[in-house]
Parts: sequence; C-alpha cells; structure tokens
Amino acid sequence: MKYYLAPLEGITTYIYRRAYHQHFAPMDKYFTPFLVHTKKGFSTKEKNDVMPEHSPGMNLVPQIMSNQAESFLHTVEKLKVYGYEEVNLNLGCPSGTVTAKGKGAGFLAKPEELERFFDEVFAAVKLPVSVKTRLGVKEPEEFERLLDIYNRYPIACLTIHPRVQKQFYKGTVHRDWFAWAAERSRNPLCYNGDLVTVEDCTVFAVDFPAIDAVMIGRGAIADP
Repeated sequence: MKYYLAPLEGITTYIYRRAYHQHFAPMDKYFTPFLVHTKKGFSTKEKNDVMPEHSPGMNLVPQIMSNQAESFLHTVEKLKVYGYEEVNLNLGCPSGTVTAKGKGAGFLAKPEELERFFDEVFAAVKLPVSVKTRLGVKEPEEFERLLDIYNRYPIACLTIHPRVQKQFYKGTVHRDWFAWAAERSRNPLCYNGDLVTVEDCTVFAVDFPAIDAVMIGRGAIADP
C-alpha cells in the first residue's frame, strides 16, 4: 500500500511537511494545499510552498484550484519551471467560500462545464494530471455522471473522498460508492476519507485489495 499525505490548507505547508518527513515514517507522496494562480503569479506563500529546496527528498505534487482551463494550464507551465512531474486538480474542497465561486467541489455541480474544462486541459497539458474529487454536491448518485466524465480522460490517479460537498467532513463516508467506482473506473484510484488508525487502513486493504494507494489527512495530523 502507498500512503499519501492529504493537502490541508493552512496546515500541511512546507514547514509541516518537512518536519513530518524528517521525524516520522515518510509518506510515499505529499500534496501541497491548493494553489490559486493569478496573472500576477504565485503569492510569496505559494512560492515558498512549491520551491523544491523547501521539500528535500519528498515526492511532492502541487495541487491547483481552478475552474478555467486557460488558468490551469498557465499554472502548470509555471510549475514546470520547478521541475514537477505531476499536478493535481482540486475538485474536493467543500468550503463555502470556494464552492460559491464554482471551484473545488462546487465545480461538480456543472458537469458540462467540467467536461469542457477537461477537453481543453488534456488537449494541451504536458504533465500528468491527477484529480481529487468528492461524489457530488448534494447526493452520491451524482457520481454516476461524474465518473463517466472522468473515464473519458487519462487521469493519472483519481482520489475519491466518498462524501458529497454538503456533508463537509461529517456523517458516514459512502464506502459503497467507492466500491462501485472501483469496479468501473478506467483510471487508477486512491481512497481518502476517515482513515484514522492503523486498524482502519488494515481493514481497508482487506476490503479493497486491488486499490494500492490511500490518502490520509486528519488522522495523520492528529497522531503522526
């Protein structure tokens, strides 16, 4: 099993990641909190977070928050300068300030626009693109349409947090919907959601032997 550290805004910055990597069992992959690139370029905070010298020895993937293909591709070009070999698209953030702008999990409410976004991105992008997603905005059944879209594109890895946006981080994860996706996804999957203890990860590995990657956030922060 491969273990990834989830991106948690304001927490898993390069300072935290570096301390974690040096003092605990290193993760197989780390993700930056989402970057929101503008025409002015990265903010000082974002630049510090993506500078390779601030994350020595780590397999680090920058996560991008965007619902505009042109902006996403522009950000990818900026990240290529730093030597990154993968970027991640945030379609999972449930925050109201994010979803109100149609970004993060809010982008899932507009599947036609999401499909056009992917058309433009995958026609031009020069790096592998992975995606972190939720099941939808209101109901898990929305994921039927979303997975159909994801299956049309060469997504490097699809990380699924099996909750909908309106749940935020409360309530039971829809593990049944992850199982449904595991049988139908044409892209590699990674699981994220309520893996807090070693026992949780062991049970998951038994239940889903074909899934070789999990992403851990709150559990790793609470007890590294």
